[in-house]
Amino acid sequence: MNTDFSFANAGILTKQDYDESQLIKDAGEDDLDRNAFLTLLTTQLQNQNPLDPMKNEAFVAQLAQFSQLEGITNMSTSLNDVANVMRSDRILAGANLVGKSVFAPTGRITTDGQTPSQIEVELPYGADQVDIGIYDETSGALLRSIVVGPQSAGVMQAKWDGRRADGTELPAGTYLIRSTVTRGGMSESVTPVTYAKVDTVSWDALNADLNLNLQGGASLPLGQITRLGQPLQAMTPLSTDASNGE
Repeated sequence: MNTDFSFANAGILTKQDYDESQLIKDAGEDDLDRNAFLTLLTTQLQNQNPLDPMKNEAFVAQLAQFSQLEGITNMSTSLNDVANVMRSDRILAGANLVGKSVFAPTGRITTDGQTPSQIEVELPYGADQVDIGIYDETSGALLRSIVVGPQSAGVMQAKWDGRRADGTELPAGTYLIRSTVTRGGMSESVTPVTYAKVDTVSWDALNADLNLNLQGGASLPLGQITRLGQPLQAMTPLSTDASNGE
């Protein structure tokens, strides 16, 4: 006697039928989470073929997968918690920098009309000549040019007295600064390092880093800051007397 037992006629889904229905239902949705995985496993056990039940080895293997998924989920949650705490700590630490001066390659230089503004240019291979230009932030007009002769490898220091090429004093404020390093007949643009005040701090979610929003509109990651604190009053830089005002 042949027995034709049909799960479809009995209103019972086989595992294959259930999997196919879930694929259609969940198309475009997120991956299975642990609850969905457990629901799937339970449904599979409830609707398994009584003539061909799931073998113990297969059941244990699926339980192992569930345990692994559970562990990964818990680990991901813990890592997210740690990342959130670290982000909060960095933002709080960055808040202490608001109003402080930092030394960084901002492409801008400020003057108060009294204290010379410090400038540093990184020269890893030395230079035959270094040209530093101070420009108007709005018009881009060249206001002062400082030209320095041969330099050895290292950090070249200079200062700007806040004056134009003709010696007249410029209003206190922020100006653009650019430099060109010439060595062996080849010229390269280099951003000088100058002081700027921190106005605000913000979190860069894309790079997972803290940004310092500086006076004058520049914004830099914390990792690019080379020095913290007020500008040094005592220094032995190259004097602007050694420059020419073009």
